[in-house]
Amino acid sequence: MKKFFTMFCSLCLCLGMATGCNAPEEETPSGGGNETGEIDQTTFEELLEAGKENGKKVTVYSTHSVVVSACEAFKNKFDLDVEFECTQIGDTDQITQVATEVSTGAAGADVIFIQDGARVLTDLVEEGYVVNWYNQEIYDAVGKEHAEPLLVWDYCNKVFIYNSDNVAEDEIKNIWYVTDEKYNGTVMMKDPFTEGVNMDFLTVITSDENAALLEEAYKEYYGEDIVLDDDCPNAGYQWIKMLYNNGLVVGTSDGDMAQSIGAEGQTKAWSGLITLNKYVKNLEIGYKLGYSSDVSPFAGFIYPIYGLLTANADNPEMAKAFLCWLYTEDGWFGDGETTLNDGSVYVGMTGRQGDYSANTSLGVAEGDQELSVWEDILIVEDPEYAAEYRADVEDFINLIK
Repeated sequence: MKKFFTMFCSLCLCLGMATGCNAPEEETPSGGGNETGEIDQTTFEELLEAGKENGKKVTVYSTHSVVVSACEAFKNKFDLDVEFECTQIGDTDQITQVATEVSTGAAGADVIFIQDGARVLTDLVEEGYVVNWYNQEIYDAVGKEHAEPLLVWDYCNKVFIYNSDNVAEDEIKNIWYVTDEKYNGTVMMKDPFTEGVNMDFLTVITSDENAALLEEAYKEYYGEDIVLDDDCPNAGYQWIKMLYNNGLVVGTSDGDMAQSIGAEGQTKAWSGLITLNKYVKNLEIGYKLGYSSDVSPFAGFIYPIYGLLTANADNPEMAKAFLCWLYTEDGWFGDGETTLNDGSVYVGMTGRQGDYSANTSLGVAEGDQELSVWEDILIVEDPEYAAEYRADVEDFINLIK
């Protein structure tokens, strides 16, 4: 698993980012949308003032609901006259909408928060519809690994959860369990053809490195060397094929699947690959659920939500200022005072397990594990690999399902 490093200057961020932090001593990045190859040195305060002077509306699309409330909090905290229009839109619809708006010159988003790195790269970045922008302050907060090739705002994870009445705590220890006949028809996963991050996960496990890990895990589980089918180039493809052939149940909602898995009174050993956030929420309201973090060779996957500027933003300065603010403690957790339009206090990601800021100095919700722990035990989305090979995996699944 790839490791990550943290480079940040949290003090200057939390104090309003009045000045840029010193650049980390490491390889120079591509520049965050700056054609000179240099990191943008414009500070948060300068961007905020320029956005006020611009005065035009800021439009935000996000796959994550917290960004919508963050828009209200940002506007209220800084007492802005600039109008904000923030809408929660899924990644597939976002990609279509942004591509249409930018290519036709229609009014639309200034900044987007979106998952499915493979399609974002091929359908938006390579087409010139969005720009991977960051300034020195963001770069110092997140480091190069979380700034390139796409700027990560939030990480979300999916883990193997199970019905705790019918599956023992130590029963799910190897990812090949999903191919075992005794679990036939009892494993759930959100349809990878409707949620791109799942397809990206299936694509990334076919890399040489991950396929080798799967090959070793197969021998651990079945006690013999893997024999690949003729249509399976490596163990990654073989795992996908055996998963589908063992009666994979595809769903449309992680929350609904978590409730189906954890419903009382069942006799089947239901399990599935579900977001940790939905697991926690449904466990708290009484569903019979457990999850496995000690699974060979990986216990699920973790995927980013990226924050990107559109190429034709009406108020790019204010959009950039908003993006900067989201990497501060006030932007991520709230300051305990700033209110939303309904009068409630903005709490951001406070108490949310399963969401991890790319600014790792901010920490995680109580009861959760640090991002570095998850990155060690989960497949981490590689948008560049997924972009190159995803079509092959999609074709393969269409042939075997």
